[in-house]
Amino acid sequence: MTCRLPSKSPWLNTIEPKWVHGKRAIVQPERVLSASEVETRACDYYGCNQHQHLQQTDPPKKRKKVA
Repeated sequence: MTCRLPSKSPWLNTIEPKWVHGKRAIVQPERVLSASEVETRACDYYGCNQHQHLQQTDPPKKRKKVA
């Protein structure tokens, strides 16, 4: 027997009560915000510093052995 999980369950996600207030404070219904605008508004609302984003690089390719 399987037990279905609810589609929305804020009581199971401890960050949800804090996030929902911040989400409402930073969104703008008139237009879609850019990623940098969302980042700036979220940091301003929560009072945190913006940090440089991590860079993902490809691992070095292995060289084939020459016989």
